[in-house]
Amino acid sequence: MKKIIIGIIAFSIALSSCKKSLEKEFPNPENYDKTGNLFAGMFTKTLYSWKLYVQDYGEWWWELAGTGSMGVAGYSQVCQRYITDRYAWFSTFDDLTGTTAFGSENQLWQNRLGAFYGSVNAWAVIKDNIATVTGAELDDNKIYYSLTTVMKDYAALLAVDFYNGIPYSEAFKGKDRLFFPKYDDPKEIYKSVLDELKKISNELPGEYDKMSVSAKAVFNTQDIAFRGDVNAWVQYINAIRLKFAVRISGVEEAFAKGHIQDVLSKKNLPTADQVWAMPYALMGNGGGEWIRGISEGWPATFIPDIIMRRISRNNPRYEPGIDDPRLPVLAMPTKFSEFTAIPAILDYRGVNMNADGQKAAYVAGERYYTGGPYGELAEHLKQNSRSMYSLATFARNETFPVYMMSLAETDLLLSEVALKNLGATGKTAAEHIKDAISHSTDFWYTLNKNSPFAAGNPIMHPAKPSAAVIGTFADSIVTRFNSRGNVEDKMELIMQQKYIHLNLMCPYELWAELRRTRHPKLEPMTFNAKVMKPLPERLRYPTSEQQTNPDNYATVKSQDNFTTPIFWVPTALRGVKPYWDNYNYE
Repeated sequence: MKKIIIGIIAFSIALSSCKKSLEKEFPNPENYDKTGNLFAGMFTKTLYSWKLYVQDYGEWWWELAGTGSMGVAGYSQVCQRYITDRYAWFSTFDDLTGTTAFGSENQLWQNRLGAFYGSVNAWAVIKDNIATVTGAELDDNKIYYSLTTVMKDYAALLAVDFYNGIPYSEAFKGKDRLFFPKYDDPKEIYKSVLDELKKISNELPGEYDKMSVSAKAVFNTQDIAFRGDVNAWVQYINAIRLKFAVRISGVEEAFAKGHIQDVLSKKNLPTADQVWAMPYALMGNGGGEWIRGISEGWPATFIPDIIMRRISRNNPRYEPGIDDPRLPVLAMPTKFSEFTAIPAILDYRGVNMNADGQKAAYVAGERYYTGGPYGELAEHLKQNSRSMYSLATFARNETFPVYMMSLAETDLLLSEVALKNLGATGKTAAEHIKDAISHSTDFWYTLNKNSPFAAGNPIMHPAKPSAAVIGTFADSIVTRFNSRGNVEDKMELIMQQKYIHLNLMCPYELWAELRRTRHPKLEPMTFNAKVMKPLPERLRYPTSEQQTNPDNYATVKSQDNFTTPIFWVPTALRGVKPYWDNYNYE
């Protein structure tokens, strides 16, 4: 207990400088009155709330270090340890009861429902107060209510994706003395939210036009995401409408198509990656952002083979035009590289989920640097026999931006739309994949270039390959895609690309897509001759729900486990386990 308390104190101290920096730029919204600044301040507070767009340290520490790679990222094979039988806890990898394996750490799994209400509770304050103003004051501030509603809706859909049914329609009504909200049908939540987002996207430009010049200037300052660019917000809304409409298309095709086709008809999806910078440098050895969690949980950030074998083409030596051009900025090269060659010959190797098969090499000396990311970079390159996610791009990148949406993620959504005839995109599914590879390459080289860690080191900051090299690789993926004979085989390639692009940055999004599509296929976990193929389908509700909201909890109690699929999983896929039979796969 003392250790936890000390950790909390240290965590608070580390956050203090960050908090002061933020409050200097965006003053405490609770100090504002109702003449306008309260709305602007509450909007910024919501945009900055952790577990909405900003990923936080605590969750990531439990995800990687606290659960021993038996959280979402580990089970989804987004990242993993270099596993051998020295990690005895992996013997229960297939236990989805929540007692020994997935979900055993309450600190991780009981926060996400609370995060929904905690991250967007300012919405209720804005809603109550916007009803009390009229005229010019309403015109100047209505946009904050609309955009905070967008964030509330987005947070609600994330919560549904974690839990299925959640309290929604009766939530945020403490003012009305409604403290025990009912659980809503998750499908109805999705439909209600998508319809609301459509309405807001149509009305937002008009709301902005009604604002005074001074109000627009305040909006420009408070909008830390898009700096007052209302069209960028419309593009974002359209992108998440597209994402979540695609997500339910397997169970509500007609409804989903209506939203998808409406979005496509507007021809106003993101034209740039939608990311934004924190107002201070991220600290891998302090502070409260996810980068610190990755830094401290670094032994769990090796790249699994289901990703590595897609980007290195089963050959550890990097070959431009043949291997994925993103490989040098996503991964750390291993000690088997020839760093003194001109140019350097770089070697990249992933970790396998066959712990038994990896043991001999590990015992023979294929180890990794145990000094941690805060040791010497040279020692990482000298000792690591497997590839971690790049320290420059990820764990030591103090400029890593907050992610909302990207061109490549949108491309891959459009690829699925075209493949399944959900709407007219104007391109083939294969053409969208080629766009995604190009845009994703730009995205990751930009993030790597902006990182100050090991600046000037060509191993950690490689030059972006030429358009011809990138195009050659993209064409090879297109050829593979076009050779696949059915929709499911083509979906495998789309989701492989989604894993490569979103990777360690968005594991919860990848978990949702894995559960929804049953792609990409994972490697079985083989541990002490036991072959395991678990698929966690959802999170369990916080135990507090059973204690404080028992009557309403009783309506969802039967599905309060880790194995009941979310409503958007198509019936035909509910019994499908997304695993290869063995380790001999393309």
